[in-house]
Amino acid sequence: MNFKSLTKKVLTDACIFFSLITAIYSVIVMIIYVDDTEVLLDASRVLLFFVASLLFSLANGIFKIKRIHTALRFIIHYILCVFAFAACFMLPVSPDASTMLVGIVIFSVIYFVIAALVALFRSRYKSKKEETSEYKSQFSKK
Repeated sequence: MNFKSLTKKVLTDACIFFSLITAIYSVIVMIIYVDDTEVLLDASRVLLFFVASLLFSLANGIFKIKRIHTALRFIIHYILCVFAFAACFMLPVSPDASTMLVGIVIFSVIYFVIAALVALFRSRYKSKKEETSEYKSQFSKK
């Protein structure tokens, strides 16, 4: 994958993540229903949403690098995601250390549940794909 297509893919994914994060934030604000003057984010906080989206997108790009072992790709992805969450969502609200730890633990639990579901679906999809593919002889005469 060349640099131009990689950049395009990362930015496209970042925009999708940004839209999802903003939509989730909006739903949370509607559920809590706090006065608009209290919950409106300033431009720097909205920019942090986009920075987090870029970091999540870069973390997903790690899975495209086939030269790195799968377990190492997963560890790098996890570390980048935790960093993005902590730096862009937790630190700006200046939590106590215990609150920060609880936030990271909750994020990690959600991360591992989603990762397990993705791994399950991918293995099911891969096994179905292998079952339906036709056999092609590697030693056939031409």
